[in-house]
Amino acid sequence: MPSAMENGPKTRTIVFCHIDSLCCLPALNAVFAELGDHIGLVLSSRRFGSSHGTFWEQTTSGFRRFGIPLNLWLGFDLISVPVVAFFARWLSRLTGRPPSLATLPELARRHGARFVETSDVNSAEALAEVQACAPDFIVVMNFDQILQPPLIGLPKVAAVNVHPSLLPRLRGPCPVLWARARQEHISGATVHAIEDGTIDAGRIIAQVEVPIDGATSVGELTTQLFSAGARALPTALARLAADRTTGQAQRLSDGQYLGYPSALQMKDFRRAGLRLCRLRHATHLLLAALGVTRWKL
Repeated sequence: MPSAMENGPKTRTIVFCHIDSLCCLPALNAVFAELGDHIGLVLSSRRFGSSHGTFWEQTTSGFRRFGIPLNLWLGFDLISVPVVAFFARWLSRLTGRPPSLATLPELARRHGARFVETSDVNSAEALAEVQACAPDFIVVMNFDQILQPPLIGLPKVAAVNVHPSLLPRLRGPCPVLWARARQEHISGATVHAIEDGTIDAGRIIAQVEVPIDGATSVGELTTQLFSAGARALPTALARLAADRTTGQAQRLSDGQYLGYPSALQMKDFRRAGLRLCRLRHATHLLLAALGVTRWKL
């Protein structure tokens, strides 16, 4: 049992909500390395064929709204993971060595957690799954659905989110992109309580600053920030387990909620030097997920 959790949950008391993405794989594996034996239920977001639309509907809409480069990057970040996982299973059988970066279904299997895909985390079916788990915590990290009060109220201690920015600054779905577009020099990760349906607005339980190298791509910084948040998570849960009221309330007026940039904004950002990804970083992640190379958590 991790030392940071000595005063925290003792059994399978965590419901974990996540959507697999390539850049978030190191953070995902870090969470399970520390807390995997406490996770009883994994809720994975079913992105395609849900209320978001089919793959082709989302692709067409994305090209119109965000432009080609951002839409291709977002699609690659999501779709590459199940593709790589398929080939990783075969390579693992040949080599007898599991990949150092496992995907969400594989991590759930390794730790004996129930794995459920859902297109609506607030549905009666999802609520029943969480109730059956009787968790102390719901942990959300890199998840594209908003928890509503019936679900938020189910854990005995708290629902928390790992967000890749220094809240209340840069609330919303893509804070890493905005941090790079604005050429900020410092960002970080925040573990905050989810107290209602307001996005990224609950009490701050833990924060860690991460300096930004001016040459860092959005993909590289995404990996860095979520990994920092994953490392801060066990201590944050232990603090909440000891005192459910712990944390600092946010003053939302000190920050800003930003959605996805438009295609025109993306053109301007790219002209100013914004890089969405680097081939070297993506290749390193892919090879680690295939089990060809090792990734140090």
